[in-house]
Amino acid sequence: MGERAAGARPWHRRAWGSWPAALTWGLATLVLSLAMGRVFPQELASPPAQWALASPVLAFEFATEPSHLVAIFGTVADPLSSARVAAMDAGNRLDYLFMLFYGSLILAFFGAGGATTGDRRWWLAGWLGPLAAASDAVENALLLSITADMSDPSGELALLPVFVWTKFGLLALSSGLAGWLFIRMRAWPLALLCLPGAVLIVPAILARWTYGELLVPGTALTWLVMLLWAGWRTARKTA
Repeated sequence: MGERAAGARPWHRRAWGSWPAALTWGLATLVLSLAMGRVFPQELASPPAQWALASPVLAFEFATEPSHLVAIFGTVADPLSSARVAAMDAGNRLDYLFMLFYGSLILAFFGAGGATTGDRRWWLAGWLGPLAAASDAVENALLLSITADMSDPSGELALLPVFVWTKFGLLALSSGLAGWLFIRMRAWPLALLCLPGAVLIVPAILARWTYGELLVPGTALTWLVMLLWAGWRTARKTA
């Protein structure tokens, strides 16, 4: 019994520092993301002609002035406005669980990668996930505050970009470092697949209404690659 206890891994290593853990968090992230797509509103109320962006969720995150809110939710006279707000609130509340899942996926991926490469410094990269999730949580609190009272959202709208771009910046950095970790693990093609998640933040920052929607597939591709790699490593270990 003493030998087994001595060889046991700390609980946090089992939960966030192994390939089975990364696989579990990755599957949870995938399933919940698909479910959330059915909860959030699907269409903008009255998007300006110059917007290439079609996602109400991203449009809300990028909003900086009251006119953007009208484009997303509609005017008070719009009979569908309250339904759009309710759907957005429901999705944003569910998003808190999503933050736990994707933050844990990133932490577990780098933790497991650190164990595989023998370089524990990758754990530090893993904390980009929880930090991005923490910024996302503040962002969500601001979004829920805006929908609770749209009469004067100027304070929340002024703060919103700070946390939105902190979140996306940390996720982009985690994608870049994931690519480097794949190189260290000699998975060169997977490293290339992490590149979009790392670089697409640049055009998104420069022209968010035109290129901002590229952030989602870029980040999602990195997470999918993490999930597939974790599944392969887990299956290889148990075979």
